[in-house]
Amino acid sequence: MATDDNLTAQLRAWGFAQANRFALTYADRSTHVLEKARDMAPGTRERALRDLVGRDGGSRRRFMAERSGVQGLAMLPTWAVDPIRSSNDADKPHDNPEIAVDVGIPDELRWVERALASMMRQHPLRALVLHTEFTIAASQAVKARMVAEKYGGTLSVWQYRRELQRAVDWIGGARAAAA
Repeated sequence: MATDDNLTAQLRAWGFAQANRFALTYADRSTHVLEKARDMAPGTRERALRDLVGRDGGSRRRFMAERSGVQGLAMLPTWAVDPIRSSNDADKPHDNPEIAVDVGIPDELRWVERALASMMRQHPLRALVLHTEFTIAASQAVKARMVAEKYGGTLSVWQYRRELQRAVDWIGGARAAAA
């Protein structure tokens, strides 16, 4: 491909940075959501009923009956007690959505972005071939098919390689002109 190994290394570094620039996520993939739920679950139905026995409001109604001053009243009826507002926060377990944060391109590789933008105005097919070559991990035949679908028309592997070589030469010239 290119005779300048430094240029190829910079293009590969740019392609890696470009392909992974939106890769920051806040979702914790180390443990599954159900593993956390298993820790909180009571385990058996009987144990769950024992844990939930105090949540029916009976203890609250007994407490209010004691403080009401009425003799012989063990528990207030449900109609005599104000309801406690609550929200149903139960939901299916789900992963947090991927957060797409643009971490950007390193400053020392911004010249590739500028050169590629300039090439896109003059030679859009070459710019697309160069972008695909260094940002996608696949065979050149698959990449040629992808470029043909994006650009429209047909593109053989030979044409893809020829356009790639011309694009790399063009980028090398743009780097030399900028320096």
